Order: sequence, then structure tokens, then C-alpha cells
Amino acid sequence: MPETSQVQSPTLTPTFTRLIAAALLAILAILLITSAREESQTFDESTHLFAGFEYWKHADFGRNPEHPPFIKLLASIPLLSMGLKEPPSLPIPFFKAQDLFNGVQLLYSSDADANTILFRGRLVIMLFTLTLALLVFLATNEIFGPMPALFALFLFTFQPLILANGKIVATDVALACLLFASVYTFYRFCNRPSAPRLALCVLATSLSIITKHSGVLVFPILVLLALVDLYLPATPATSALGNKQRHLRQLALALCAIVVTGYIALWAVYGFRYAARPGQLQITPSLSIYLTQLHHPLQHNIIAFFARHHLFPEAYLYGWIDILSIPDFRPTFLFGHVYGTHQWFFFPAVFLVKTTLALLIFLLLLPFARIIGRRRALVFFALPAVFFFLVCITSGMNMGARYLIPMYPFCILLAGASAAAFFDRSRTSRIAVSAVLVLTLISALHAYPNFLVYSNELFGGPSHTYRSVTDPDADWGQGLKWTKTYLDQHPDPNCWFDYHGNPGVNPSYFGIHCRPLLTGFEHTIGMGSAPIPSTITGTVLVSSTDIDGILWGPGDLNPYATFRDRKPDATIANIIFVYHGTFNLPLLAAETNASAATTLLRQGRLPQALTFAQTAAQQAPDAADVNAILGQVLLASGQVPAGQEALAKALHLAQTNHPEYQQSLISRLQHPPTHP
Repeated sequence: MPETSQVQSPTLTPTFTRLIAAALLAILAILLITSAREESQTFDESTHLFAGFEYWKHADFGRNPEHPPFIKLLASIPLLSMGLKEPPSLPIPFFKAQDLFNGVQLLYSSDADANTILFRGRLVIMLFTLTLALLVFLATNEIFGPMPALFALFLFTFQPLILANGKIVATDVALACLLFASVYTFYRFCNRPSAPRLALCVLATSLSIITKHSGVLVFPILVLLALVDLYLPATPATSALGNKQRHLRQLALALCAIVVTGYIALWAVYGFRYAARPGQLQITPSLSIYLTQLHHPLQHNIIAFFARHHLFPEAYLYGWIDILSIPDFRPTFLFGHVYGTHQWFFFPAVFLVKTTLALLIFLLLLPFARIIGRRRALVFFALPAVFFFLVCITSGMNMGARYLIPMYPFCILLAGASAAAFFDRSRTSRIAVSAVLVLTLISALHAYPNFLVYSNELFGGPSHTYRSVTDPDADWGQGLKWTKTYLDQHPDPNCWFDYHGNPGVNPSYFGIHCRPLLTGFEHTIGMGSAPIPSTITGTVLVSSTDIDGILWGPGDLNPYATFRDRKPDATIANIIFVYHGTFNLPLLAAETNASAATTLLRQGRLPQALTFAQTAAQQAPDAADVNAILGQVLLASGQVPAGQEALAKALHLAQTNHPEYQQSLISRLQHPPTHP
């Protein structure tokens, strides 16, 4: 059968198909907008908006260099007319911390409402999501016909991972849109080469490159697809030797144009300037210093070579260092277990947890769908998904299912074709396919409006997600408005709140006046916290992320472990757990006192620092990090033997109590800095 033939349904006229598609797109828009209004900011959104704002104001690409500027520039356009005041620069010697807190200041210290600022930025990302949905529909319709296209659009509209991230100010969905557009336009170019089709592909690939660092994967993907096009030609005529040679030249020239234009686009988005920051401003720490944290010699040498010869913008290279260093320290949480490092099975696991059963079922049935005459199209759109999935598995970037989003449109296209093939077989198969789709609708809407916490029924649904995955796949800081609603309905002046979100966000902005509890992220970055007593009483609200312990460690390393097996008295949006009563939390109290001691030590207030450090060691005598801080304070106070004894104890505890999770502390204790 020719490649251009379609799986047709006699009951679907073009007009009716367009009406259904328009209705699904409208539903998608409604779900995105309404859920976006109910969520407070997720962790990085304020940082991305602040960075884009600074790009427009000063072309300062040293802000948030972890990602190329394109999406942040677009998302911050609606902010330029709001008269926002730039926050003052903070004297913090690390760019990520500066951006984290400056972003919060931009949103919450302005005259404008923070919710309005955030929603304006989110609208830009929603446009990418709707565009991606339309592209999936158009591609599926062109290749397989209207019925598969509508099935694909339905699966897209009610895919919670896309609904969750499709309105967050981040780069994941935008990359998915542009990567899919790159493949789709390249497919159309391969079918019928022409200058306009190549121009569309060049545009899509160039935008992919300047959206996210992983956008560079578009190049090897298109090279693989070019090989597919040569060995699986569209028609018998193109398989003739002369035509194949001519087509090879066309593909080679097209790929060269794509690479060259992408390289130019990358420099263009950075203003054709090597230096990350304008004028005499320097990024902190410098690229050469930051590069020392890359322990892989090949990675280190390649980036050093590029930097030395100014082959890529400094901020772009800086971002690559940040990305490549993550696997060295990123812990993993899966199915109740905390691992000290990345695990290869993380992405296969989160794909199974966060994907609707309908999409999984139709993908599994694809080899049995008997989609005759579509081998080339199936390979063309399956290969990018498989390639991207394998890269994610080997990358060690265990930072959430959102990293898999670029493979979802390809999976959805294939699943739509599979569903339609079975739908047309018999009345029984139509009933079965319809039932699966209805269950998918119910499953997705069951998570509304907190789509981030979705997991499918095999893993217990949204209320049990925290037992399987955590952090950006569950509580990512989006629950402040729901928490305020709960506290309004259940007031308690004696409440405590462990808010796992951007540490610069003050819950009091949302009317939440609970006493703060130290979070795992604040502990990780060494951020100070007000000391708390060993025993607290009242209403305690704890994030599922800290109950899971990914940022604290397994077992007795986690001060919130006492809540893990205790049934909560209430649950807020399936991510924040509420407990009433009196709770003994000596390790958490010790960590807050140790945190206060560290802050005082930096200020040179040694007597006060020693008091807090000694209190912390009394509260948690078997905590390695607490003893390490006590040792540092003792040494700084001139009590050298006692300090060395405390440090030796800390090293012994770290080496004997989950050492796989305390490697960083062990390294610092074994190789202490020359200055306190």
C-alpha cells in the first residue's frame, strides 16, 4: 500500500473531524488555564521569569544559564508592560542562589500581584502546549487519517503529565513542541523535498537548539531519520539507484543547512556575544572554576576546548557544566527507597507510573495492530521516542518525568494509530477501545487540578503517588493556595509548616502564618532556619517530598521519618499531609540548631555558635552532619582537641550509617578546607 494512503472511517467527514478536534483543544485550554490559576508557583518558575526579564533589560545571560534564553525571553514578554522593579543584586557568591532569591523578589516584592505575574508567564507556555496538540493532530491525520488523529488528540488532551507541565514556566513542553515540529517537518521534506518545507524544518530545529540544552539531540535524531528515509523509501520510484543518489544529496544538503542555521541561531539568541554577562560583569563562580566540578576527563576537556576557542557562548557552555555535574550528586527516590545516586531504571519506572494506562496499552498493542503499509512512518516517529528515552536513561538526570515529555507526542501519535486500528476491527473491539478511553478521561480528571501528583491506577492513583515518586512528580511547591484553603477551614494558631518549594517564597504572602519547619532543600543548601524545640504540639503540615526523604536520606537520616508510617489526619491535594498532636522530633530540632550555629559561625559570633552546636549534638548525638558542625565550631573557637574528636566522630558516623548517601560529607571530612 502506498505510504500516502490513510486509515479511513466513513462516518468522519472533514468538517466533523475539525469540530471534534476544536472541542478537544478547547477542553485542553480550559484544563490548563483553570488548573494554572489554582496552583502556586513551582520551584523554578520565578527564576525563569526573572532571568528572561534580565535578558530583555540588560542582555545579562549570566542569569540562569542552565538553559538557553529563548523560552525565558518569550515567557517574560508579558511582564515588560507591568512596570516591575528590578530587585537589588544579592551579595551571594553563587549564580544559582542569586537567581533563586532574585526571582522570588521580582514576583513577591512588586506592586503587581504575584499571581498575575506568574499567570502571564504561564500563558506563553500554554500556547506551546496547544500548538503541540495541534501538530500531533495534523501529523497523525496526514499519515494515518482522521480517526487515528482524533484518538491521538484525545490521548494528548487527557495526559496528566502534559496537563501538569503544559502551563509551568519551564522548557520541557516547549522543547517537546519544537522537537516534534522538527521531526514532522523533516518527514514532510523527505516525502517531497522543497525549499519551503526545508525552511520550516530549519526554523523548528533552530528553535529547538535555543530552547533547552537537550535540544541538541535533534541533530542525531534527524541524521538517523535520514538513514531511515534512504533505506525505507516512500515509494518504489524513489528506491531507484539514480533517484536514491539524488535524494541522498538533498538530505545531505538539508542536514548541513539545519546544522549551520542552528549554530547561527544559538549565537544569535546570546546576542553574538561570548561573555555571559554584559560590560565588566563576571559570572560567579567563573567558568574555569565551575568546570573543575566535572570529573569526567572527556567532558571537561571538550568544554574547556570550546571555551578556550570561543566556539560557543560562555553562558551556553556554563549550562552544560551544570547539567553534566548533576548525576554526581543527584539522589533518587523510587517506590519507597532512597538511593544516594542516580539509577538507570529511574526513567522506565517514572514512565510507567506517570503515563495513563490507555497510552501504555495502545503502545503495547501497536505491534499487533496490523497497520499495513505504514512501516516507514511507524519507524520515522518511533525512532525519536526510543532514542530520546535511551538518552534519558543513560544521562543520570533523575529529576522527574518532565524530562521524558519530548518523547510523549511521538508515543501519542503511534498510540492513536494503534487505537484506531483496533477500533475498526469489530464491535467488541470498538467497545473495548471506547471503554479504555472513557477510563482514561476519568483517571485524568480525578487528579484535577493538581495534575503534577498524578499516577495511574497500577500504582494507586494520585493519593499514593508519594509512595512511588517524589519532588517534581508530586509536591514541587504548588500547594500553597490549597493549604491556605485548608487552614481557613481548620484554623489553628499553633501550626507548623514544612513547605517544600522555593525557599525564598514566604507562605505568609498567601495568608499562611504557621511556624516554618526546616525543609530538605534548605538543609541541603545550608540555608538557616529558626531553631525549634525537640517536641512540638499542634497542627503539623508536612510535604510528601520530605516524608519520602529524597533530600534528607533514608531511614534515620530523615528527621521526618516519624511521619512515614503514620496515617495523616488529613491530606491537602495529595501532597501535603496534616497531623494533629504532640510530636517528638529531636533530629529536626538538632538540624535547626546546627543550621543556626553555621550561620553564627559565618558571622564570627563564636560563643553563640558554640551554644547552638552543642545543643544540636545533645539532641542528635548520632547525626554525622551535626557532629561535623560542632567540630568546625570547636576548632574555630580554639578548642582543637575537642574539635578534632567531634570531626572524627562525624566521619565514623557518616561511614557507618548509610555511607552511600553521605559521600559528600565524608569527602569534606576526609579532605577539609585549609581555612575554617
